[in-house]
Amino acid sequence: MSQRPQNPIIILGAGIIGLTTAVRLLESPLYRDEDIPVHIIADHLPNDPLDARYASTIAGAHHLSFADDEDERQRRWDGRTFEVMFDEWKNEGEATGLMAVKQTEMFVGHDKHLKIYEEHPDFKIVEMAERPKDIDHAVSFTSLTMTPLTYLNRLLQRISHLSEGKVRIHRYHIPSLSSLTEPSVQTLIGKGTPLAVVVCVGLGALTLGGVEDKTVFPTRGQVIKVKAPWIKTGWTRQVGDLNGGEGGERTYVIPRADGEVILGGTREEGGWEAEPRQETTQNILRRVLEICPELTQGDSDHKHPVSNQSSPDLHNPTSTDVSAIPTNKKERQTQSSRLQSIIMDNLVGFRPSREGGTRVERGPDLSLTRSVGSGKCQGEGEAEGEAEGEKTVVVYNYGHGGAGWQSCWGTAEDAIALLEAALQ
Repeated sequence: MSQRPQNPIIILGAGIIGLTTAVRLLESPLYRDEDIPVHIIADHLPNDPLDARYASTIAGAHHLSFADDEDERQRRWDGRTFEVMFDEWKNEGEATGLMAVKQTEMFVGHDKHLKIYEEHPDFKIVEMAERPKDIDHAVSFTSLTMTPLTYLNRLLQRISHLSEGKVRIHRYHIPSLSSLTEPSVQTLIGKGTPLAVVVCVGLGALTLGGVEDKTVFPTRGQVIKVKAPWIKTGWTRQVGDLNGGEGGERTYVIPRADGEVILGGTREEGGWEAEPRQETTQNILRRVLEICPELTQGDSDHKHPVSNQSSPDLHNPTSTDVSAIPTNKKERQTQSSRLQSIIMDNLVGFRPSREGGTRVERGPDLSLTRSVGSGKCQGEGEAEGEAEGEKTVVVYNYGHGGAGWQSCWGTAEDAIALLEAALQ
């Protein structure tokens, strides 16, 4: 390697994409053999207060791929991420923040499912007699849900362990890639020109100088968080076609290992409103009761224990308890009132979407200038001014939309492979 090992590698962003990318970097020969300093710089960190722009802690989150049958790249990313996370769950259990669930995916208006679901354990097509009458097609399989903050904090611990505490994480706003050699940033990362920068900034790519990707846009999502530890199965109803991504109307129930359940949802492309809307909350409550009336029935009536060392038991009937679905206005109001009594929060997050999908590629090298002599005492041998720095490799890993949690390990591995190839 031609450049000095003390020149750092910078990861911009500390969401699920930035942190998984950091882990794969620290596990790579590039880091292990060269002992290169690594810094993570981000506007927002996992344990900060919730912020709609930091979607990682507001996400559902579950592994339910939207990869079109012809989209080999997305299928590979999603499949690899499930493989990594499923192994984590099998080896370490729910302490990881992961929970294995029986997932039922129901379709209205079409009779096909995504082929990637067939790669999951325990996949089966639900027979007509076992599904609600308004459902045209349904499949079930074993999948995973995530408690975001638990998983993100374990990634932080893993980064510290892999680097023996050497990786530095900075809450700092970088307005432009050219800022990486400014004195205020060099006080954080050292005076050398960065060896490389991996851009994992999500929506930040829209305004980050040197990137300013105008194909990036928010997809607003509103969800409800409830406390319902008796819910141990996942439900999704898809109305209309996915259109190769996340089209149509999706209603979902996502249980977590900590007893919280996420109810959703919405997809509003270009929506920047960070506050939840009451009418949307009522709409979500109505829809989730249609697919999972058990939400209002309490712990004593529904216990579905899942072993941490095997797939969930999928021998029970797949369809929801049709007899529990409210059939008149009074019953619906009662059910809605019960459900509202267990609401913990209403949340809004901005999925970091991008026209053309996720961007995982090497960009043009940066030629950065760096300040010299600033703040030096007289006689230290370097005059104030600017000097041309060495070239800085740029790798992009952003624009995941609603697929960040389900593709993070796959895209992280591809991003680090690009980085390693560039620095050989």
